[in-house]
Amino acid sequence: MIKILYRLLLLSLLFSSSLIMAKQDLTVGIGNFAPFFGEEQQQGLFLELTEEIFKQLPRYNVKFIYMSNHRLLHEINSGKRIDVACNIFFNSQVEGFLSTPIFRYTDVAVSKRSAKLKVKKVSDLQGLSIAAYQGAKELLGDDFKEMALANPKYSEHSHPKETTYMMVAGQKDIRIGDIHIFLHDLTDKRYIGEEQIDVKDFTIHRLWPDVYSHMAFKDEMLRDSVNKVIKELTANGTIEAIYLKYREPKHL
Repeated sequence: MIKILYRLLLLSLLFSSSLIMAKQDLTVGIGNFAPFFGEEQQQGLFLELTEEIFKQLPRYNVKFIYMSNHRLLHEINSGKRIDVACNIFFNSQVEGFLSTPIFRYTDVAVSKRSAKLKVKKVSDLQGLSIAAYQGAKELLGDDFKEMALANPKYSEHSHPKETTYMMVAGQKDIRIGDIHIFLHDLTDKRYIGEEQIDVKDFTIHRLWPDVYSHMAFKDEMLRDSVNKVIKELTANGTIEAIYLKYREPKHL
């Protein structure tokens, strides 16, 4: 009888230990757009940041699912498919818990250098034909929103590459959006060999401070753990080092 009880106790301890050691599955939704996320290449700036954060939380077995940004918000709100959504903005109607700001955008206005446009402040955009990313007028300040609403030649587009093409093709005077996306767009095969397009052919108008988005969580305790990791990785320089890997060309 004592031997049986001893074996049962041993099995119980082994079973409890295996439960403690088992990793918890975690599904993370990622927006599929280059150069921040790339499903085909399995790499990108924001993806690398997210992977680095969860390396510090080894108790989780992380699986990434790629989808559109619009779908990300829907999925985290439904709570059925993903546990974490990356790249959620502060003003989104999210039913969850937001991390501290982590994903950085450097929004700029871009024009052809040959156009010789003088754009030093947002009010200088009035009267110009503009292609911007979807939601720009809600994110770039009240003065920009006022300009956009009063400008009949202002338009927003769901795919950033459309805004780049419209400006390069001369359909729009100005392209507004993140500079890293713009530089990535110029590597598209449609521009290779055509008119020898080079980044030096464009003028970058820096009108705004950087904009940040967040990770959204269904679980508040997990959010708190990630916030702690973000703070540590910020303090030791790891996060900035990742951003520097994707830094824009210095001549811009």
